[in-house]
Amino acid sequence: MGIVINQRDKQIFGFIMQEFISTGEPVGSRSVSRRYDLDLSPATIRNIMSDLEELGFLLQPHVSAGRIPTKEGIHYYLNEIIKMKALPKEEKSIISKQMHKNTGGLRETLREASLLLSVISGNASVVILPKISTFTFKRIEFVKLGANRILVILISKSGLVYNHVVQSDDINQDDLTKYSNFLNEKYSGFSIEKMRESLSKEMKSEKARFDNLVNEAVHMGMMALDNVEDAQDMVIEGKEIVFNCPELSDIEKLREIVRAFEDKGRMLSILNQVFEGTGVKIFIGEEIGNIGTNDLSMVASGYFHGETPAGSLGVIGPMRMNYKRVIPLVEYMAKLLSTMIEEI
Repeated sequence: MGIVINQRDKQIFGFIMQEFISTGEPVGSRSVSRRYDLDLSPATIRNIMSDLEELGFLLQPHVSAGRIPTKEGIHYYLNEIIKMKALPKEEKSIISKQMHKNTGGLRETLREASLLLSVISGNASVVILPKISTFTFKRIEFVKLGANRILVILISKSGLVYNHVVQSDDINQDDLTKYSNFLNEKYSGFSIEKMRESLSKEMKSEKARFDNLVNEAVHMGMMALDNVEDAQDMVIEGKEIVFNCPELSDIEKLREIVRAFEDKGRMLSILNQVFEGTGVKIFIGEEIGNIGTNDLSMVASGYFHGETPAGSLGVIGPMRMNYKRVIPLVEYMAKLLSTMIEEI
């Protein structure tokens, strides 16, 4: 059973959260009494704040200071006090038009999404690009680099390009072109995962056994895909906004956060938490994971290619971020990207 507090205390806690989000400073009873039209004395408000502290919703960083919300308090505020509203239609329209202005491929679309998330939210944003196994295959090219080295160029329907080098027998460029032409004609439009499965079946077929071109082309295709690393890339915008937060004035904290933002593996691990369930997720303080401080929050969501998880996106900022603004923004951008990657 969840914690139940009366309506008056809920109202006071809501005002404390508003003050904290606005100023980032510890909130005192006198400032709540002065700022809001309450028929309560500072002493009464102070007693309510003490009760909220006992519930674990507030803490007092210093004896002489006011109080700040804890992660438990912020979660309670988000779940029980504020009512989330969808982005206004006009704002959705502006964002959608801006996103559809982009005429580049998927990477450019996701970069634009990250930039818009950062600018609109006033925080840092991270967008994780889809895994290559979720791509829709458009074409493959083989380029002879040397006696036993071949450059494989994979191009997805969305315009993403993946290059890697494989070791092979000495094959001339004319034959390599024939193999790529065969693969492009037969498998264009397949997902990479489906293409892998189809190549494996084709290798065992009668045609592959008796047709040398088919056999060699399928063999090259399987070799090319077997060596594909299903690594993800990411786009980050607005890092400097986080770095300049007053909460992060401690130089050691700042250094660790800079390292976290520059560590792709760490950021991927943080963002991929969103697929443990559905919808928008809110991570507060240490819930984010190994980012170097417990003073940040992240609002994040996955986006999808059909029913398949494709990538994730998130807004990262101080614990006092404007959740009422950020949560519907992240939710809308995730839905918009899910629609757009079907179109790209």
